[in-house]
Amino acid sequence: MLASANIGKHCKDLMTLAKTGPGILTDEEMKELIALKEAITYAPHTVSAHKMEKFAELMVRSLEGKESNTPQ
Repeated sequence: MLASANIGKHCKDLMTLAKTGPGILTDEEMKELIALKEAITYAPHTVSAHKMEKFAELMVRSLEGKESNTPQ
């Protein structure tokens, strides 16, 4: 029980956004992102682990550089 008390602090220190490539997706990458999203939504058992990792990479890249709604 005591070991789990420090998980939040430990994870907080490890969570960083790694640069995975150029921030702007190409048209081909955007089409792949959309196709993977649809496949994961409607038939997740048909998507390989490699393709799910590719989806995560493309999703992160699509979000890089976008600002949040926090006040300045």
